[in-house]
Amino acid sequence: MSLKNPVEQMLKLAHTTIANHYQYYHNAALNVETPDVKALLMVLADTEAELMDKIKSMMVRGIITELEEIVEAPDWNETPDEMPFDLTREDTDPRIFVCNKALKNEIKGYTFFLSIAARAKSKVISRLFEYLAYVKLQQIHRIRKVCESF
Repeated sequence: MSLKNPVEQMLKLAHTTIANHYQYYHNAALNVETPDVKALLMVLADTEAELMDKIKSMMVRGIITELEEIVEAPDWNETPDEMPFDLTREDTDPRIFVCNKALKNEIKGYTFFLSIAARAKSKVISRLFEYLAYVKLQQIHRIRKVCESF
């Protein structure tokens, strides 16, 4: 009977979470006709794909680089702005609807990763999930930057 590496197990959990976000953005982009919304969804899908690749790489080569990156990140413990975009336009402007849905998804991911970090029995796993929460925070910043222009 072999015991699995707990870091590898947690990376698989993170990968599955990110893959679900990717699938949502990718499928939504395929079904949307508004060019701005399609572009936003594709950027979000691409960002999730990059993170999936990074997690796969961590599974192969380890997580030291990412742990060093989280230590060096100046705002890693910042909390995201959860305020949705203009709710009065959400039903009439598909861009705002998608922005709010994306913001909600990324905040869920951020919160999920932080909750695992807080409950982890291992400092390594805790730091890894703090790093993943930090990456989600950066994605939230990107969504805010793009969506504030709508």
